[in-house]
Amino acid sequence: MKRVPAWLRWLVGVAVIIVGLIVVADLFDWNLLRGVVGREASAMAGRQIVIRGNLKVHLISWTPGAIADDVEVGATPGVGQGDLAHIARFAIKVRLVSLLIGRVELPLVDLEQPQIWAFRNPAGLSNWRGAANNAKPLKLPPIQHFVINAGHLRLTDQKRRMTLNADLQSSETLTAGGRGAFQLTGQGKLNSDPFNLVLSGGPLLEVQTNRPYSFKADLRSGQTRITAEGVLPHPFDLSQVKAALTASGANMRDLYDLIGVALPNSRPYHLSGDLVRQGQVYSFTQVSGVVGASDLEGAFKIDHSGERPLITADLRSRLLDMVDLAAVTGASPSAAAGTATARAAAGPKRLMPDATLDVSRVRATDAQVRYQAEAVMARPGLPLRRFRIDLTLDHGVMTADPITFGFPNGQLSGKVRIDARPATPQDSLDLRVTNVRLEDFLARPGAASPVDGTVEARARLTGQGDSVHQVAASADGDLTFVAPHGQVRQTIAELLGVDVTRALDLILTNNQSQTGLRCAVADFRAHQGVLTARNLVFDSDAVLVKGSGTINMGDETLDLTLSGQPKQFRLVRLGAPITVTGPISAPKFGVKASGAAAQVGAAVALGALLTPVAAVLPFVDPGLAHDADCVAAVQAAQGEGVSVKTSSTTPAGAKAAAKPMRRARSRPR
Repeated sequence: MKRVPAWLRWLVGVAVIIVGLIVVADLFDWNLLRGVVGREASAMAGRQIVIRGNLKVHLISWTPGAIADDVEVGATPGVGQGDLAHIARFAIKVRLVSLLIGRVELPLVDLEQPQIWAFRNPAGLSNWRGAANNAKPLKLPPIQHFVINAGHLRLTDQKRRMTLNADLQSSETLTAGGRGAFQLTGQGKLNSDPFNLVLSGGPLLEVQTNRPYSFKADLRSGQTRITAEGVLPHPFDLSQVKAALTASGANMRDLYDLIGVALPNSRPYHLSGDLVRQGQVYSFTQVSGVVGASDLEGAFKIDHSGERPLITADLRSRLLDMVDLAAVTGASPSAAAGTATARAAAGPKRLMPDATLDVSRVRATDAQVRYQAEAVMARPGLPLRRFRIDLTLDHGVMTADPITFGFPNGQLSGKVRIDARPATPQDSLDLRVTNVRLEDFLARPGAASPVDGTVEARARLTGQGDSVHQVAASADGDLTFVAPHGQVRQTIAELLGVDVTRALDLILTNNQSQTGLRCAVADFRAHQGVLTARNLVFDSDAVLVKGSGTINMGDETLDLTLSGQPKQFRLVRLGAPITVTGPISAPKFGVKASGAAAQVGAAVALGALLTPVAAVLPFVDPGLAHDADCVAAVQAAQGEGVSVKTSSTTPAGAKAAAKPMRRARSRPR
């Protein structure tokens, strides 16, 4: 009998030993090593993992695996209280051939009744990340059979003030073509709003590391809906995603709950574009859609690699509806867009919105945004043509510089700053109006403008608060308007001078004639939201009007008095001041009762004692009023930072004002 070679006997012996060890290992009571396995798993995961139930390991297979019952997964050390998860049964298999060449593939991952309690504290530390609490994207090896049965997720995010309660379930079904399909569903509540997630993809059995995996996602929370259709270039590396994305909802502000990025208030929106994720950077390009009645296109990027998310965006609109821009500041879109009948029935509306700025969201996000609108659709009387804003948000300080509103002639431009770092935001603005024509605002179709001329203005204000109304109600600073010259309808001039008979004659004859406007200045000092007139002058060829009073931005009311003096003899004139009172949105014009009553009383007395002709005497004004010192008024306004171009074409009625201006400049210093 031929002798068996020694090397072959040695090889067979080794094989028998290995097989014996495998058999022993397969039959071994692994419950004896639950503690050792748990400690090794804890060291690898950076958190405590305890196996309370049975542990079974199957090694005699091309797909060795393990089954563990009653598994507890602890939270990140020092973050939150209690465990991160409890799994009634956890099963996993590994493809042995792939593992031998250094590649991990999982034929099975089965989670039975997983209960997950996720928590993040106000500092942003979460109980589901490693000890370093970094935000690295989740990277999983290819899974060819993924099961979640009767799962539940409860998320409490104190940093974003968000709670989520959802049931999770996965399934694999055969489609009509005989191919399999994977689906993961989640249903529950997100901040008390209904929450629904459907994530579906191709058959997991065909997943390969070098082949993109197609998926579809449909997420709904309240009125917000996000849909995506794309691929994972390397399954299941979630740090790389390419998808066509669509987002819609009632208010873009609500997206914060889903994406963790602070976005402004908006009217209902529907946007679509191409989403690409590379690690911590999300790029949303080819954006197009509508926000309210405005179109929107462009691109933006969200970078989560830093301490706070950073948004960079370049957006534009061909047509911006002014109502949509007002919604950003918290104005009620329904009120702004409502019918005139509805607004009249509801009474005067507050001009400045009370909607508050969520300072916690502002502090949590940085941004660099550029937006411009080629055309603006505004309400009648507000002839906006263009709009642009460059906005920066850095560590809780929001700056809009520049912010520009373009008109048919001239523009309003400047900068606005909101410091949201203190408990009460500190706000400031510096805005200028340059080369704006009054007729662009006052002209009506088929009728000439009652006032023509250029207006310049400047507002330098500071305030406190987290709403537009609070800031206005606490404002300090200066507000100045100047119209250096122009034309005004004579009817208006005569009424300001309370020349009853002359104005009535012009009205009855539909006289559209104009008189020269020498200058008009409205200069206010703001303190704690109350604008007090320092210089209020309207000087025309026909009448000189001076005024005084206040504008209360807190309750949005007017209390102004205008006293007019004609520059020519008037036979009948009511020498009583005109009052402007009531809400700013619906002012009331009247005649001061005391002055009018005194004149009427004098007229009655003279009529009784003398003759009917004498009754007219109290209404006769000698017309001794002089031209206002327009040069001094304009120079005072220039001292407040209003840039007035006195070299513009001077109307005929204002030529007399131009001469003293030249004399004033020629005086030696």
